[in-house]
Amino acid sequence: MELDWGLGQYEPTGESLLPISEVVVAMSEPLAGKRVVDLGTGTGNAALLAAERGAVVTGVDPAARLVEVARKRATERGLQAEFLIGDAASIPVEDGTADLLLSVFAVIFAPDADAAIAEMVRATAPDGVIRLTSWVPGGSMMAINGAAGKFMAEVFGSGPAPDPDAPKPLGWHDEPALQEAFAKHGFVVELERRSMNLTGKSPEEYLEKSARHPMAVSAAQALASRPDGNELQAELERRLLAAVREINEDPAALKVSNEYAIVTARRG
Repeated sequence: MELDWGLGQYEPTGESLLPISEVVVAMSEPLAGKRVVDLGTGTGNAALLAAERGAVVTGVDPAARLVEVARKRATERGLQAEFLIGDAASIPVEDGTADLLLSVFAVIFAPDADAAIAEMVRATAPDGVIRLTSWVPGGSMMAINGAAGKFMAEVFGSGPAPDPDAPKPLGWHDEPALQEAFAKHGFVVELERRSMNLTGKSPEEYLEKSARHPMAVSAAQALASRPDGNELQAELERRLLAAVREINEDPAALKVSNEYAIVTARRG
């Protein structure tokens, strides 16, 4: 079952990731008059930054609540941008719409990577550019997701045996894998690695804020369905705190380096 990104509050996470949207949009300039599609727009970070630079922007997200948040932010800032409900398997724009198709930590969650790449290619203009970001293994994001995933598998089991016909996962940070995936569509890929520092008062504060993330809320709802839900939730929080403490670089506060990849794909 796909995650409902409208659960909880994605807004704090969106705010923490704004600097990465700023990097991605800045490296895509000039944007005046360009048609930009922001796939998985969330609260609209990249879409609004592109609109500020004069682009004709369409933000797309599967979560209706986040689409409304992005629309409100655009209105408050006096920016012109269209926001639509849609996902990576069915981007609601015509063929060849995007001079620039952005996806900041969004398409990497698509359940069918090949279908998502085909859709991005379809939506991109003949001389257009696809630019997306992905986490590189390590750092707080991967540590938390890994610890949570392992715990949930212990509680609920790993589920049925994998379907041999199911879409294969793609390492969105893996340049050879991306080259192969995009080459099917006549695209070539460039990958650049960068790093961001996540800071805060403490690991405890960080996890308290993270508890509102859609993934955390979804996990809490699942655990609450169990008669021992309270005990399981407490154990999950203990493990997450241990995971963050292990990678924390500042014993007096919180500092965690998160390496990420910026992937740029163009027709060859």
